[in-house]
Amino acid sequence: MKRKSEKRKIKSKKGMTLVEILIGVTLVVIVFASTLGAMVGGFTTTVYNSDENKAAVLNASINEVILNTVHNLKLPDSSKVDEEIASIQTDNIADSAIVAAVKESVPEAVYVKATTDSSGNYTVHFANDVSYQYTLIPETKTTLKVDNDPTHDVKVDGVTIKTCFDSAAGQIIYETFVPYKK
Repeated sequence: MKRKSEKRKIKSKKGMTLVEILIGVTLVVIVFASTLGAMVGGFTTTVYNSDENKAAVLNASINEVILNTVHNLKLPDSSKVDEEIASIQTDNIADSAIVAAVKESVPEAVYVKATTDSSGNYTVHFANDVSYQYTLIPETKTTLKVDNDPTHDVKVDGVTIKTCFDSAAGQIIYETFVPYKK
């Protein structure tokens, strides 16, 4: 007898309504979409960090090449160094030992010339069709301030290097300074 009543219960169960199915499907879609969004965000961050690391390594390579070119026997005289730094901003870029050394050591990097504005500041406009480019800007920077007293500031001649690397997440721009006088 008990068996008949159990059978009736099983037979009498109703199926799921359309509303219940829609709610269930909606919850599954929401969970899937948020998981997919997190995966895409993580992938984009990974690619960006990888590109940023590559740009940092290339930028460090350029720094190293400039330091070696300036401080080794290729340019033993400080006046020669001044000539080299001055030649960076002339139209005779091919004659610059520094630019030639960078091109030889970092072949994937493309030199982009800086221009001066009306106030004498250098500006760089990177091209969009080159994935890695650099600009050398000769200038004097204040490297040390003592007690906020400008009379004690130490100025060092050198080259500012601006590098631009096109990443999956946009452009990465580094700026570093390389002193060129010992």
